[in-house]
Amino acid sequence: MRLLIIRVPEEVAQRRRADLEAEALRRNRPIRQRAWELADWTILRTSAPAHLLSLQEALVLLRERWQMEMLYKLWKQYGRIDEWRTANPWRVLCELYAKLIGLLLQHWLIILFAWQDEQRSLVKLAQVVRDTACSLLEALAGIRSLCSVLQSRKRSHAFRLPNEQARGAHPNSAQLLQRGSTNWALGP
Repeated sequence: MRLLIIRVPEEVAQRRRADLEAEALRRNRPIRQRAWELADWTILRTSAPAHLLSLQEALVLLRERWQMEMLYKLWKQYGRIDEWRTANPWRVLCELYAKLIGLLLQHWLIILFAWQDEQRSLVKLAQVVRDTACSLLEALAGIRSLCSVLQSRKRSHAFRLPNEQARGAHPNSAQLLQRGSTNWALGP
């Protein structure tokens, strides 16, 4: 294992300490001295050797790990994989599998049509796929070809690919990659 440690700027450490104070107040508990001292540092642990993963690359992966968490949240929130309408365990399992298949199809379409453009919003793209679901089902059922469905959607602008909004104060991952900056990794 490797331990990667980087000191954060003082304003970041102050923000982290303010968060610690707020959490301690909310829980009505004292702040641990160790947590207070660690607010000055970003600490990562990895099994990747140094020649395969530098500190800067590890900081980038730290942020991208959060992007994966956001994908799972997208699946839970919009795919509702943690909700069902029955108490029968076999029906629950069947509904879960159906939703997972739907989410895989949705993700496949997003990868097929927009994955190469880092400025695309996964949430907005997922909504476009859901709005197009009936036509896509016609293609899956063999009533129409997938090509004709996608072409008609593109012509009617119903399958437009929405861009991620550029953000100034808290830039998205694509903006950070374009800048080539990893200063954000030193944040809270």
